[in-house]
Amino acid sequence: MVIKKYYGENMKALLQQAKGELGDEVIILSQKRLSKGRLELTVGMDSPPEFQHLDHDVLGEDIGDIKQMLLTLVEGREITRLGKAAVFVYRELKRKGMSTSKAYQVVRELAKGVPPEELMKSEVLKKELQRFLFSRIERIQPFTGEKMCVALLGRTGVGKTTTLAKLASMERFLNKRRTAIISLDAWKVGSHEELDRIGKLLDMPIGVAYEREQITSLYNRYKDVDTLFIDTPGKGINDKYIQERLFDLMALCPATQFHLLLSPNYRREVLSQDIEEYSRLALKSLIITKLDETRNIGGLLDAILTHSIPLSYMTTGQDIPHDILPANKGLLFDMMMEA
Repeated sequence: MVIKKYYGENMKALLQQAKGELGDEVIILSQKRLSKGRLELTVGMDSPPEFQHLDHDVLGEDIGDIKQMLLTLVEGREITRLGKAAVFVYRELKRKGMSTSKAYQVVRELAKGVPPEELMKSEVLKKELQRFLFSRIERIQPFTGEKMCVALLGRTGVGKTTTLAKLASMERFLNKRRTAIISLDAWKVGSHEELDRIGKLLDMPIGVAYEREQITSLYNRYKDVDTLFIDTPGKGINDKYIQERLFDLMALCPATQFHLLLSPNYRREVLSQDIEEYSRLALKSLIITKLDETRNIGGLLDAILTHSIPLSYMTTGQDIPHDILPANKGLLFDMMMEA
């Protein structure tokens, strides 16, 4: 395939120029509006009639951009065959933050078993999209009546401490279980004051492991509680500091539940990276946080659909003990469609 760019102030004229040089079979790859009213049209041609007339603007492009254009071309042709409604949903999913490959996969799956004429109806396609998402997202209730150690993981700013306080409150007041909190994040600015406030609010013991050796003594102090919550540092699992402390925790409580917190405020690539990295700990569930801060959750859903880890809870604000609810697939779907 030969790819060529055209520049001007009228897109219709640029397309006519491209067809005049490359023929009517030219394929539009992208259209962009540049500064000062200029337009950029990128087209492709499988077998250009006059290769010698082509300039080579594209040779300076990053090879990754060219690959993306080719991928979009192939998938775009396939999606087009499914009808206008499919094209609309495909573009909407990409606009809402899903990757090209995931949006293509979703729409292609929708077409299986659904007559082409039905896919032309937007309401049918929306219903099928909801059915697809509901069937691919698993929900669990991770807390049982047994004794548990529950550790929350995730990068700094994702809301671990606040979410931990909400879960601890549910265990303490709704489930009537003896509960305590141990923090492994001794260096976070303001964490001590925040933990003291949470302890007083929830009327439960809280300990901070300033040194690695204190983890064992704190665990032994609270080992008789029903649910022991662990607040962890916002570091990656490859960090030696957190590796050592999590190793000590698992040695003391082999059945520790690990839950990874994800916020839609982060890009799709960051969310997927976190899931892949922390999955080495056999994650029990994903907890979605800060849904009140954004309506664009396409990238989040992309990461969830790519990894087979169930959802357990969602948080919708900072209020303790409120602003937390069991994972709700309907709410996620509505937020995605409204974005």
